[in-house]
Amino acid sequence: MAAAAGIAVVSICPQLPPLTSLILCLPLAAWLALKRFYCLLGFTAGLAWGALYGHQLLASQLVADWQQQPLWLEGQVVGLPLTSLQRGQSVTRFQLRLSQPPCIAPQDCRHGLRLVQLNWYQQHSSPQTIIPGQQWRLQVSLKRPYGMANPGGFDYQSWLIQQGVGAVGRVIGNPHNRLIADNNGSVDRWRWWLGGIIDDAANELSHRDIIKALLIGDRRGISPQQWQLFAATGTTHLMVISGLHLGLVTTLVFTVVRALVLLLFPRLPAERCAALVAILFALIYALAAGFTLPTQRALIMISVFMLGLCWRRQFPAGQAMAVALLLCLMHDPLATVSLSFYLSFAAVACLFYGGVGRYPVLGGLEKILLAQGLVFIGLLPVLAIFVGQLGFISPLANMVLVPFFSLVLVPVNFIALLTSLISLPAATVLWQLTDSLLTLSLDYLQLLNSMAVDLNLSIAYRPWPVQVLALLAVLVLLSPTGVPAKYWGGLLLLPLMVYQPTKLAAGDLRVTVLDVGQGLSVVLNTRHHTLVYDVGPSYSAQFDTATAVVVPYLRYLGINRVDRLVLSHGDNDHAGAAAPFIQQVDTRRLFYGDEVLSGLHASASLCTPQSWFWDGVHFEFLQLPGFQRATKSNNRSCVLKVTAGKQRFLLPGDIEAATESRLLNTYPTLLTADVLLAPHHGSASSSSWAFIKRVDPDRVVFSSGYRNQFGHPHPAIVDRYRVLNSAFYLSSQSGALTFTVSHGQMLGPSQYRQQHRRYWLSASE
Repeated sequence: MAAAAGIAVVSICPQLPPLTSLILCLPLAAWLALKRFYCLLGFTAGLAWGALYGHQLLASQLVADWQQQPLWLEGQVVGLPLTSLQRGQSVTRFQLRLSQPPCIAPQDCRHGLRLVQLNWYQQHSSPQTIIPGQQWRLQVSLKRPYGMANPGGFDYQSWLIQQGVGAVGRVIGNPHNRLIADNNGSVDRWRWWLGGIIDDAANELSHRDIIKALLIGDRRGISPQQWQLFAATGTTHLMVISGLHLGLVTTLVFTVVRALVLLLFPRLPAERCAALVAILFALIYALAAGFTLPTQRALIMISVFMLGLCWRRQFPAGQAMAVALLLCLMHDPLATVSLSFYLSFAAVACLFYGGVGRYPVLGGLEKILLAQGLVFIGLLPVLAIFVGQLGFISPLANMVLVPFFSLVLVPVNFIALLTSLISLPAATVLWQLTDSLLTLSLDYLQLLNSMAVDLNLSIAYRPWPVQVLALLAVLVLLSPTGVPAKYWGGLLLLPLMVYQPTKLAAGDLRVTVLDVGQGLSVVLNTRHHTLVYDVGPSYSAQFDTATAVVVPYLRYLGINRVDRLVLSHGDNDHAGAAAPFIQQVDTRRLFYGDEVLSGLHASASLCTPQSWFWDGVHFEFLQLPGFQRATKSNNRSCVLKVTAGKQRFLLPGDIEAATESRLLNTYPTLLTADVLLAPHHGSASSSSWAFIKRVDPDRVVFSSGYRNQFGHPHPAIVDRYRVLNSAFYLSSQSGALTFTVSHGQMLGPSQYRQQHRRYWLSASE
């Protein structure tokens, strides 16, 4: 455990120690060994291992000065490519494992980069089919892995780096791009081939995409609505090949093989044979899932327990867990940044701690109910801390579907796949049965989801004392029978349930400029009210910033209702995610600057000149007469000014210089502000000298994407604000920015990236 702790500590460090300093670990380790300080020795070894891995990880990232330069790559397509529509254009996303170092020129190649993720925007005249196993020579433009950084949001940047991706980018349309070879024997090619067989046999079935997800880990076809259903009912792990599937199916294989060996070959060691077959099956199943990190961790855990049976050693559960934990962290030292890591080990730990050896006389159904109860109690604090939600509907879903999937649906699905290699019509019949079983399962989930509004509890961020009390509650509640006041441990969960974040005082204001990439979204909170100004873009049917950024941030704050949503104008980077936002959040009123947005909400209205007070904070729309008839959408933007005490914020949307000039004439005394959101993300078409001189901001925020294609903010505009001595912030560098007005004083801004620095994130900036 000490070594595992050392590896975990490195993963939260903002900076790695120099490689030369690791040499000092050798004499230190020798001295600790001589003194028999084994815990410190293990901890030191873990630190060294984590640091060495970190340096290797940083070396595999793109060279900083090669970003957005035309480069030539050669490599093999790995994983399953995803083709989708982004803003009406077909794009294929795939990963390329390099076989040659990238080159910026024939004689200028550099080693280190191993895996890149690319988007190939296909031309209708010459579309390319990307298949796993193909080897391509491509000209590309790359950036270091980067992602949006916001409280409560998914850390896409860390996820990319954890997968080993050293750069992301796009394929440049060069006539010399070419397919140079084809590897038909790769594992991913076999997954792609099996997916084709399933498509042929199950093409007319309603749940073909879930069938593929359960067999080959292909999740590409599962719709966002289905993912939302699975998340709401706590069954996401059932619909894809996960550690749970691997563990349950491996247990089933072990049981069947052991029984067959005892029956047919009684002289052979049944448990040893069954354990070896189970490990082999787990490996094959993990490969079928694409050998993702969660399945790799599950494979390691299964191997530890099965090898214990092979050696006929009865490892204590805690010792086996510690060995599995150490091996998982040695294999993937950044596992500690993954939610699935905590869920996997927490679930297994709860089963061992709360159930092993305590209930020997329980029947099969009773054991299933007990397991679900133990896991539910054990994961309460984990889900509250990392997900911000307590799903009381989840035990009802898993209690029925876990045994149903493990004993019925998944085996039938496997038999259908094996049958398809012999007889496609017979396999089709079995897959029709699987489809019917999935229909029953989804109908059950829909029924539960209709109850989830009342039974699911959104949890705002909890301070660490509340989190510690919740963990102690789990230890007490799952402790052996006879522990004094065991069930009173439930009282320790009360702070988790009832804690409310400290509210702003009357007259106070919190303004958070979220990091939505190349777009804009701002959340303004007073004591009792919330206003959201823009919601950022929608990139495809699978991804929008309302679902990925804005809604998670509101949940993080414990906010389930928005009093006013202001959509400054109709451009995608400001209002593209409006529809999914309104679907997920109780939105009382909508104001818009563009008539195309009028049909989004029953109470939608133009942001005509008006003002109102919320909790002592003044809000006002500063609109030009007839602004909604402006030729360009940018100039139809809602302009919002917010005043808390003497602190003023101006949110002008994407207005351009001509509209800025008219605003100066219409509101000559109202435009001065302490904080300004730079018009149009800092474009050269906005931030005219006369306008910014009148506003005279102390602080300026540029909401723009990392190394975006538009070049926002324009260098000349940044220099213009420098002349005014305005401090400026880029959301792509700072992540979410939060300004707080408390008792009339401006605090901050707090910068999310600065507060959550990690060594692999710093290297990408």
